[in-house]
Amino acid sequence: MINVHRIYIYIVFVVLSSFCMTTAYAQKDKNKKAILPEEIVDFKPDPVARKSMPDQHPKPLDMPIFNRQAARGRGEGRSMAHGIDVSHYQGRINWDEVARDPKITYVYLKATEGVNTIDDTYNYNFNECKRVGLKVGSYLFFRPHLSAQRQFDLFNSRVDSRKQDLLPVIDAEVIKGVSNATFQARLLELCDLFEAEYGKKPIIYTGKNFYNRHIHGNAKLRAYKYFIAAYAFNEPELYGDEDYVMWQYSATGSVRGIRGNVDMSRFVGRHTIQDILYK
Repeated sequence: MINVHRIYIYIVFVVLSSFCMTTAYAQKDKNKKAILPEEIVDFKPDPVARKSMPDQHPKPLDMPIFNRQAARGRGEGRSMAHGIDVSHYQGRINWDEVARDPKITYVYLKATEGVNTIDDTYNYNFNECKRVGLKVGSYLFFRPHLSAQRQFDLFNSRVDSRKQDLLPVIDAEVIKGVSNATFQARLLELCDLFEAEYGKKPIIYTGKNFYNRHIHGNAKLRAYKYFIAAYAFNEPELYGDEDYVMWQYSATGSVRGIRGNVDMSRFVGRHTIQDILYK
């Protein structure tokens, strides 16, 4: 009888102990769950929310130091006016902020590419540049494997030549598998279409190495003004010491009012904004 009583007491003790331990663990889990959300809060900003935030650019315009000796044969660099070219890659731009920088005197905007690509920021950027008083022009990204006429037609359908401050620019920096002869022939055809519409020759934008490899040596293409890209300390030199009007010296410039990197350029030698004005 005594042994049975002891066994009963032992069983009750085990059951009560198990219940207490289960309750304690449950309360611990409850407390843990209560603080868990605070511990895993992600403080990274939402990308969409960031796009709606106002522009904040504490960094000033990044201006390189220029070596005047690199401007051999191109005068004394009398004009140090700078400009930018932008497209949809820069997103929404605060043009009031851009216009406050006295060094920015001209802007080129991407309008079209090839035969069916339209830059969806073009109209907004163009109207804003006009509103804040910046000299503005437009450019076409040339695809040499496509019809020059169709590329011009798309550009002309989006760009009003009567409202342009600057000469149009043809961005020629890819070959897309065509021969050099085909590339040059289609580029010249496109140039002729622009000249017929504007009454003046367009400007050709290209890289230093691309010019030396694919453009140099064509007598007809020598008649155009060039906008040369080369991201280096010194002004680039073209084969034959050919002249050019503008130098795009950086693809990682910083300008208030623009998020991220932006292409920066300036005039070289004796050239000034008068060389690129349409009117």
